[in-house]
Amino acid sequence: MNTTDTDLNGSPLAQPDIGAEAPDLDSSSERYARRFEGVAGTWLLSRQTEILRQMIAPWPGARVLDVGGGHRQVADALLPRGHPVCVLASCELALGRVRDLSHPELQTQIGSLTALPFADRSFDVVTSFRMLAHVADWQQHLSELTRVARHAVILDYPIPGGANLLEPLLFGLKKKVEGDTRRYRTIARRDMHAALDSHGFCNIRETGQFVFPMVLHRTLKRPEISSALERIAQLAGLSDRIGNPVILRAVRKD
Repeated sequence: MNTTDTDLNGSPLAQPDIGAEAPDLDSSSERYARRFEGVAGTWLLSRQTEILRQMIAPWPGARVLDVGGGHRQVADALLPRGHPVCVLASCELALGRVRDLSHPELQTQIGSLTALPFADRSFDVVTSFRMLAHVADWQQHLSELTRVARHAVILDYPIPGGANLLEPLLFGLKKKVEGDTRRYRTIARRDMHAALDSHGFCNIRETGQFVFPMVLHRTLKRPEISSALERIAQLAGLSDRIGNPVILRAVRKD
């Protein structure tokens, strides 16, 4: 089981943005959750929730493993829809906000995010949000997600194009607006698709969440304007081409 160093107050010490021992620790914190509060944050998270629910719709009541899901974003989206959810965290601290959630269909477990402590095809659907951009070995992480999934995997990842081209220029603004933000890895679609194919997954469906930088939407604090901007981009065919981060669903071939 992974352990995480803490300071004298018991708070986790700073970790590298990519390749940390507990890559799910930051995203499971209350500090991180505050990024999705207020009118802008609520709107941003609602987009992810909507897409996730659409993508899992072919498997009503599917048993879900959410890897690195201490942030509670998947559990909060799927438990009310009748999906049993098991959240796997890298350490006790990384269970984060899930520890405050009480639901008869919620389970939690501690274990490695790159060597999942479950048998092959143990869960109907396996999800991973906020992880591929930060784990040390994204291909090993993906390999484990697909191994444990009976029907499908649903995950998010940032692609190199679109607003991410501006990331070096916008990082300072993001830091100012969000308070804390992390560097992250981008993954080319062709590399992601090839990796999924090698693990026997196909019928890939992808949706880019935001064409415009998320920091712009946070700065605007006007969901009606943000929705209009993203709707225009979607009608122009840009969302699925350059929207970030991408939410992907892939289905097992057999």
